[in-house]
Amino acid sequence: MAKQKHRRNKKGSVSVDARAGMLRLRWRYLSAPKQLSLGLADTPLNRHRAQGMAAQIEADMVSGHYDSTLDKYRLIAKPQPVAAALPTAELFDQFTEKKRRDGTSELAINTKYKALRSNIARYGAGVVTADDAHELVAMLRTRQSQKVSNQNLVLLKAFGAWLKKQQYLEQNVFESVASLRCNHVNEQDRTPFTQKEVALMLETMKTHKVCYQYYDFTFILFALGLRPSEAIGLRWRHVDLERKQVTISESLGRADDGRSSGSSRQRKGTKTGNVRLLPLNPRLVALFAGRRSATAQLDDLVFTSATGKPICDRLYRERYWKRVCTEAGIPYRPPYTARHTFISHGIEYKRWSPHQAASMAGHRSTRMISEVYGHMMDRPELPDI
Repeated sequence: MAKQKHRRNKKGSVSVDARAGMLRLRWRYLSAPKQLSLGLADTPLNRHRAQGMAAQIEADMVSGHYDSTLDKYRLIAKPQPVAAALPTAELFDQFTEKKRRDGTSELAINTKYKALRSNIARYGAGVVTADDAHELVAMLRTRQSQKVSNQNLVLLKAFGAWLKKQQYLEQNVFESVASLRCNHVNEQDRTPFTQKEVALMLETMKTHKVCYQYYDFTFILFALGLRPSEAIGLRWRHVDLERKQVTISESLGRADDGRSSGSSRQRKGTKTGNVRLLPLNPRLVALFAGRRSATAQLDDLVFTSATGKPICDRLYRERYWKRVCTEAGIPYRPPYTARHTFISHGIEYKRWSPHQAASMAGHRSTRMISEVYGHMMDRPELPDI
């Protein structure tokens, strides 16, 4: 017996059929196939009701009153998602708490999750549909850079997946939101300082009537390639003037809530957990020897603020580093660029190998060095044309 072909609907018509004993409507709208499960058993009475709704859809498509949400055509009301009854910001609090239990750091929660939570609360309306999700993300993009808004979108998609898993929503409403294409404009220049720029910047800071007090600290950032938190946390027990070396084994980082003031900073290990020994040249030996007082204790900080407290990296950047860049006529780059400059100059002028560069920078392997600085190693020369 020949297989019976499926009969296609007449253009603009809505058909009624059954699947697994339950009625559904099928049609096409704007060339796209549509279907609606009615939640009714296939009985004569229910088929009569379904035919009436099919006629309603056909009339709406002709008259221009078609409801693309399909809610108008449901014979049984669609159940409201649980999330519709709960403020989205409160649901995000539950999601954040879950991430905290899973091991997300307090620093990440305080700097990323809380900021996003504030924006969700600012949006005001509940995020229940894909349209709501698109509106929320659109609002975020008016307030944030491309990079930050894309990072938040990743977090929102994880939040949407959690809402679906917890059955607060039937689907991840953020899944259809596309991330922004990067315009390839470097939002924060990290180009290494040239040797001339380093010399000019240090000379400007050394002779500046206000910024001079941070000259030694700035010099160390360039000369040893320390992360700012490592230089801030350096103690005299780490400096060995007899052996002419300094041990980098810990840092004084920001608090878990992101605060950077001296009283709130927390002593931690280095970023990679590595301990590294850095040699001191005669100029660095003289610098450290000149700073150490006769009463200095092993646990005292080598570098402090003007008031004797641990340096706040944010205040240092805003009040001193930026000021010196401006007055020296040097394009601004953040203080962390001093570390990037240290590694770049070591490779370019001292011909460090990847292993040497990784050792001086405190990296566990040479992978990052090869990826970031590989173009500076074994640089080919152009042919003489």
